[in-house]
Amino acid sequence: MLRKYLIFIAVIALAFPGAFALADSMDDVFCGELSGSDCQILLDNAAVMDNVNSFAVSMSMNLEADADEPMRLSLQATGQFELDDESLRTINERAVDLAEAEWAELAEIFLTSAKASVWMEITDSSGAEAATSEVNLLMKDGIVLLSADALSALAGEDMSGMEGFGIDLNDAIGEMLAETGAMPEPDSAEMKEMEAIADSAVSVARLADSEVSGVAVAVFRSDLDLNAFLSMLSADLLAAAANDMDDSKAAGDLMEALEAGEFSVTQYIGLDDKYTYGLDMLMDMDMSYTEKGQQRNASINMDLSAKLSDFGQPVNVEIPEDVFVFPLAMMMQMGS
Repeated sequence: MLRKYLIFIAVIALAFPGAFALADSMDDVFCGELSGSDCQILLDNAAVMDNVNSFAVSMSMNLEADADEPMRLSLQATGQFELDDESLRTINERAVDLAEAEWAELAEIFLTSAKASVWMEITDSSGAEAATSEVNLLMKDGIVLLSADALSALAGEDMSGMEGFGIDLNDAIGEMLAETGAMPEPDSAEMKEMEAIADSAVSVARLADSEVSGVAVAVFRSDLDLNAFLSMLSADLLAAAANDMDDSKAAGDLMEALEAGEFSVTQYIGLDDKYTYGLDMLMDMDMSYTEKGQQRNASINMDLSAKLSDFGQPVNVEIPEDVFVFPLAMMMQMGS
């Protein structure tokens, strides 16, 4: 059970730099008690990043859990991402009002229009001997190509005999995300209430200027008081946000199970061009969960560091014509 939680956290963390870079918006800028000049840097950054359609990223992450069965995971990754101008413009226009946005539709536009080339090396040092897995992934025109090493990592067995496996996300990924509740449904009242609660639990401060890859940057740190956020959030509202109105008890249990320490994001913004050149995320929390009828406790710590570069540079991705590609729509029909 704990391993599933950790893998879920790791996947979210891996997506974090790309989502932050491509989904930032002037309408979402939170300045708190910053001075007018410091707030203007954040506003300028959001305006610049709103129009970034491609970038490269290199990142590292460490995830640890002290529990009955301790876990230690580390990740190194590099990637290049590009979204065509029309899709970027469409997403920006439709996401102006977050409370009314059709998130599943926006996710489909993004995932079927983006190009990506990603390499990851994941090391599990939980046991006596460390185990390392290497993953390569390509994405173009809605097709996600997993290499043999990626398949081996996912399947837990040697798949080196395969050249790769493609999944066609077109005309299916948005519906799948909506059906699983992975994307919030539009509800102006609920979204605005959650945004107001989140703003009251966030603080932002400008730290001393620094450098990232030789670029002079302004440094801003945002801290989320997760305990305060959860205490203000009703179980019904959390369950509704998860598209599961019948499970407010489970949502309440989740809020009671988590005791958060630090949860912060540090952003490094170019003083001259206002690009986001770096992101750091720190999180530590305690959680309780039930496994095989026994109450378990775990302390979870994660730190992530990402550097962004090559803004606006084209990304070259080619999906081999002879690779086996299976439509996600067909997979969904087979599973229904």
